[in-house]
Amino acid sequence: AGCNRLIINSDNLEVIDTMKNGGQFAGMAVAVFDDCYFLACDFPLTSFEHCNRKANRVAHELARLARVSLTNEWFEEPMNDIVSLLIDDVTVIFN
Repeated sequence: AGCNRLIINSDNLEVIDTMKNGGQFAGMAVAVFDDCYFLACDFPLTSFEHCNRKANRVAHELARLARVSLTNEWFEEPMNDIVSLLIDDVTVIFN
């Protein structure tokens, strides 16, 4: 029961390659990659996949909003700024 498969997508090929190599060779960020890799390993099936920026628009917009946001609050409903992007993602999945 529960979630047993984790697919991590990123438009940063260097990050994906580093994670595919177990977080090794990450330079000064090795501790962050190491933690991320071992957390991902808690799932029975984990894959790291590169995608182009268009396929990762929700994450890109959330990162942009995090830089300009004055608060660090998360609500149970998605922010209005990303709702249309989420709808686009669901539309792509079902078509």
